[in-house]
Amino acid sequence: MSRGILRERVIEAWAEVRENLGRASLQSLGVMLGVASVLGGFSITDSFRQRSEQLYVKLGGLDKLTVQNSPVASEGKPTALRAANLGLRQEDRDDTEQIRPEDVQGISMVKGLRARVRSAFADQERSVSGIGGDFLAIEGYEVAQGRALTTQDLAAAAPVALLGSEAAETFFPSANAIGATIRVGDTPVQVIGVLHERYFRFSKVEGRHNMFRRQNRLIAVPSSLVQRRLQGDVHGRLDRITYRLPKIDAMPAFTQALRSILKPNHRLEDDFRLDDVQARIRKRDNNGEAYNIIFMLSGVLALLGGGLVNVNIQLAGLKERVREVGIKMAIGAPGSEIFKGFMTEALLLTGLGGLVGLVIGIGFSWFITFILGVPLTMSLASFLWAYFMATVFGFVFALYPAWKASKLSPMEALHYE
Repeated sequence: MSRGILRERVIEAWAEVRENLGRASLQSLGVMLGVASVLGGFSITDSFRQRSEQLYVKLGGLDKLTVQNSPVASEGKPTALRAANLGLRQEDRDDTEQIRPEDVQGISMVKGLRARVRSAFADQERSVSGIGGDFLAIEGYEVAQGRALTTQDLAAAAPVALLGSEAAETFFPSANAIGATIRVGDTPVQVIGVLHERYFRFSKVEGRHNMFRRQNRLIAVPSSLVQRRLQGDVHGRLDRITYRLPKIDAMPAFTQALRSILKPNHRLEDDFRLDDVQARIRKRDNNGEAYNIIFMLSGVLALLGGGLVNVNIQLAGLKERVREVGIKMAIGAPGSEIFKGFMTEALLLTGLGGLVGLVIGIGFSWFITFILGVPLTMSLASFLWAYFMATVFGFVFALYPAWKASKLSPMEALHYE
């Protein structure tokens, strides 16, 4: 019985909407804009977040913790102890190797320098990276030709090198680099491997550069070669140590244990800093949430403005329908039925306006991301939030006009012209 009554109300509301299409369109306009604003804002934020995650994955993953040297002094003069410290060293890497080994999937180290690099085809000043451990896997490199560095290469400070795709093209443009020799400073080094080209454009807009062009310039040699032969560093200094921890929940305990070992090694001085990629991601996500709130508020304001307009239109429409309401009451319709009829019509308009708003929001999101060159990402939650907010506002702003219609006097309504 109740289903039949509801169906009759919906049919009656639909007939009223069709007969007064202009008024109904104005009533739904605020809902359309509000839903489009919320959905568009959420989708654009989601698209950029998804693209950022793809970038981090290309960089080697989100599960990394990096230890780097800090400046000797950030403010004023450094303490004597801090100035005397040697920074990160091979000793730090060795001492931390056994921290929670069940949680650590790989460790890499880097020691860089600027050097003159020469081949038979090119002579350039270049950055050279002394690498060790699981550097290639952690940083997202793959060997295209030849082989990677081995533990024997590292232990013996072997004069061997890996070249990124750009470096191989620059120093051996018309020859096979594998087995060839380059000179790093005055040290002859044999090329044993060439790496796959790395490519990523955050935006697909024509003319945007490859964000990995610097990674393709890589010239990598054993870190021990840089320390012992190229720099003569007996202390085994390093620029960076990176740990891969796939279990994100293990990161806090590992970080605390890492600090407890590094602090004594560095005479209790903070001359190192930890860079947790996941913490950076969380911070970025928090910024994304702030943008989501701003977009939601924009949608709320659009819905609020549309709701106020909707109330005025419904009240104006009520004046045109006073005799209709009076006739319904005269033949026995209670005020509650009048209230439900007006609410059904308002919610029908809200639902239709929300659907149109979703379509507009999809088109708006696609257009903006297309202009920016970012692939569009849309989540079900964005659709649900936008439609839920439209429904709530449509319901709230329909209450007063429906209540006022239900309180009309039948006799006064029948005499209304």
